[in-house]
Amino acid sequence: MPTFYDRFRECAEHWPTNVALEIQKHDRLESFTYAELRNMAEAIASWLLQNGHKPGQRIAILADNHPRWVASFLGIIAAGCTAVPLDTAFHADQVQILLKDSGASLLFCNSKYLQTAVEAISEMPIKIILTNPGELAVDSKTYSTHVASDLDAMFSSSQKIFSSDNISANALASLLYTSGTTADPKGVMLTHANLLGEVEAVDSWARIGPDDAVLGILPLFHVLSQMANLLLPLVNGSRVVYLETLNTTELLRALKDRRITAFAVVPQFFYLIHERIFKEIGKQGRLSRGVVAVMMAITRFSRRFRFNPGKLFFRKVHDIFGERMRYLVTGGSPFDPQIATDFHALGIDVLQAYGLTETTGGAVAASPGDNVIGSVGKPLEGVEVKIIDAAQPENRAVPIGEVAIRGAIVMKGYWNRPDATAQVLKDGWLHTGDLGYLDSGGNLFLTGRKKEVIILSNGKNIYPEEIETHYQRSPFIKEICVMGLDLGPGSDKLHAVVVPNFDVLKERKVVNSREVIRFDIDGLSAKLPSTKRLGSYEIWQEDLPRTTTRKVKRFEVEKRVRATRGRNESDAEVRPPTVLSESDSAWLRQPVVEKAISIIKQSSKSSNDTVLPSDNLELDLGLDSMQRVELLVALEQQLGGGVAESQLAEIYTVRELVDAILASTATGSELSTSEKRVERDKFAGWESVLQQDPPAAELRTLAPAYLADTI
Repeated sequence: MPTFYDRFRECAEHWPTNVALEIQKHDRLESFTYAELRNMAEAIASWLLQNGHKPGQRIAILADNHPRWVASFLGIIAAGCTAVPLDTAFHADQVQILLKDSGASLLFCNSKYLQTAVEAISEMPIKIILTNPGELAVDSKTYSTHVASDLDAMFSSSQKIFSSDNISANALASLLYTSGTTADPKGVMLTHANLLGEVEAVDSWARIGPDDAVLGILPLFHVLSQMANLLLPLVNGSRVVYLETLNTTELLRALKDRRITAFAVVPQFFYLIHERIFKEIGKQGRLSRGVVAVMMAITRFSRRFRFNPGKLFFRKVHDIFGERMRYLVTGGSPFDPQIATDFHALGIDVLQAYGLTETTGGAVAASPGDNVIGSVGKPLEGVEVKIIDAAQPENRAVPIGEVAIRGAIVMKGYWNRPDATAQVLKDGWLHTGDLGYLDSGGNLFLTGRKKEVIILSNGKNIYPEEIETHYQRSPFIKEICVMGLDLGPGSDKLHAVVVPNFDVLKERKVVNSREVIRFDIDGLSAKLPSTKRLGSYEIWQEDLPRTTTRKVKRFEVEKRVRATRGRNESDAEVRPPTVLSESDSAWLRQPVVEKAISIIKQSSKSSNDTVLPSDNLELDLGLDSMQRVELLVALEQQLGGGVAESQLAEIYTVRELVDAILASTATGSELSTSEKRVERDKFAGWESVLQQDPPAAELRTLAPAYLADTI
């Protein structure tokens, strides 16, 4: 049986001059043909074999997406060694744990992560291969004791003795560590047969060839990216485009200029595009919005008959993805069905795919001609899926159970973890730990994770993702994570961490965000059965911790919540340690700012001793709208200046408030006493209300009414 590298070599022989890889840089584009990529890979393989790295040895990669990353991966597996891609977000201690666990003998890394690599190998007999020596900012001699060689030297060498004929299909090609497992490492063993099984399965679903171009922005250390942006295209003669800098501008430029036909990305990208589209629609007049709604309805109806007028109605939206786009695929975390529905009504199909590291990537995918929204699709060719231990939950029409998968794509097992392997591999079936059901058409629907199901003391099973989806109907909630809190024997409740959508709050000029969120949560709770309602929640101002594929790290959220509650801290004061930027530090050192901070501390309702520039006036300092006006009055009395209450509605943080007052002082725009009186009358603080004597006429009017009520 051939190996994956054999298939790549056949492709390189068939299309030697086709461009295999591109890297889009800010000012230029670098391209590598299939023949050039093959030469690069075989130069690396030759060096490895000549320097005593025997087949089966593990060799790690710590670098950003780049053609040289791909060449390193191909060279490692061509030599019969096992590639160990590492998460570039890991710190040195985390990298060290995985290097030790895998028993790696060598580490490929680029200059960006060289310092991390050096720290990680400090206590280990491991050398480094530098992938981009020309971009090293310091003298290479600084790291000479740690670096064995570099790719430039390998590519320029004339000695290239190499053969991959003796590699078994059952040999390990890749060792991938699952997300968030540095504390308890679980390396997924993927063989050459696994890689080919994945290629054949996906090939039967997405027909791509030498005329296709794939945009690869997901990190190559992730299995979804390896499948979509390396394995599949490089055995079909396709072109893969990587970005040197990952930002929205560069991404949209690549979609437009690089003639992309296939793009796999996490849901967050589509949420961003969706938000931009509908924000623009929201700015239009009522008539225009109505026209858009009608066109979406027509598109939705027409698509039932395989006619898609959305391409004509919403040409500008389609142009975002490029005129040649054929496959838009998302996976790695749940995709909001409402977002998918909206894109469908715009004439755009976003296809969900589902798989795990343990299945070499994709196992199930929705087809362009049969995209059931809400479902992740049907099993790929050669893959079997079944539901085990199904049970009928409350308020659900179908039984839900654990998803099990069987096929050539299923891993060999976990590296040096026979116990963990035995727990998930049973009679050839991989027990995924994901919960879901199959409909009558064979489409798989996912409902959550088995280990994340909350079992209340009354025996009810709660699926947190279902609850989170319900509460995220509020436009003021950006993120939410639901968990169960044990309050003692027979007493528990659902608790949530809520991250406000500050963009929406600012856009709608909402300053009492806590009250608005409470109102929405109360209203949404009334629409749920009592067992599924939130019993409590707390507000965080920073985003929830997530993996590289945007899955919430629930265990980290729960750990922090329980630690905080154990210290009996107030929910409103939950915040992580903050590291001040140089700009904020310099700002705080100004005498006038120090004076302002002192005044703010006196008004703050928080138990925190420190007031930070980024502190939210409501959420961090505990000031309601009336108290914020009183603080403004106090600051103006001490610092001068004049800020209108209408402007205060757009001020959220300590720095915004102080800067607004200082700006009004500097520009001489201080309100006159009469102007302040008018402004304060609109929304006065308690002190100014009590200091104003009511007009005598009002007293004469109010007195009889008061006496009548009293009598």
